[in-house]
Amino acid sequence: MTGASISQATVSILNHKSVTNQQGLCTIDRYKTEDVPRREEEEDRKNEILVVEKDGDLCMKVNIYPDQATDNVYVWHVFNDRGLYRPKEDVHIKGYVRLLKIEGEAKLPTYAQGIVDYKIYDPRGEQLQQSKVKLNHYGTFDIKFTLPDNVNLGKGHVEFSLPDSKSDTEHYFRIEEFRTPEYVVSSMIQPLIAHYCHPTTDRYVIATCEGKLFAGGYLSNANVQWTVQAETTTFTPANRYDYKF
Repeated sequence: MTGASISQATVSILNHKSVTNQQGLCTIDRYKTEDVPRREEEEDRKNEILVVEKDGDLCMKVNIYPDQATDNVYVWHVFNDRGLYRPKEDVHIKGYVRLLKIEGEAKLPTYAQGIVDYKIYDPRGEQLQQSKVKLNHYGTFDIKFTLPDNVNLGKGHVEFSLPDSKSDTEHYFRIEEFRTPEYVVSSMIQPLIAHYCHPTTDRYVIATCEGKLFAGGYLSNANVQWTVQAETTTFTPANRYDYKF
């Protein structure tokens, strides 16, 4: 197998045939009548076999699934102002909708027009709100809504749709609740150079832990749990990576 194009190969599917060109490509026009029921078409597709033959060599491919051609395609670009929100805060979402009109091999973007339906869901799938917004002259929309005080935490989303086009998209945002810590804890080792202790040498390390309240003052009468664990390690001097002790 060289990957070279195969020309003059016969390609057949059902009762339709075509021959490949110099680039190894061929086109088979619509090989099914449009009045075939959808269910029968799906059943027949299981028995479809694409056969390619040339000079006594034959190749077959089963389960052919043709892509459905679309004349017009809507594309969405939706974003929010922060991405992370707390309960009772306002969520601002803005979006752009473009209609790609296919003319030949070109896709020409135009401003979409119409009404956008949207539904807001919390992380558990419960609907919070449902409304509509009209696209402006430039195919743009923006919405604002307030999260309830008792909203579920996690990843919420908004479903947008253009009813006339059957085009839709989803946009996600996070809902979290934060509580300001009441204190901060820091620790240090003294002396700073005593990170390595020889087992036969009487050396020591002092670990200091300090807790302070954000409101001011020290965190007193608090229980501290600590554990000491000895491990064998090595030491490499600075800028001398060829030595290890």
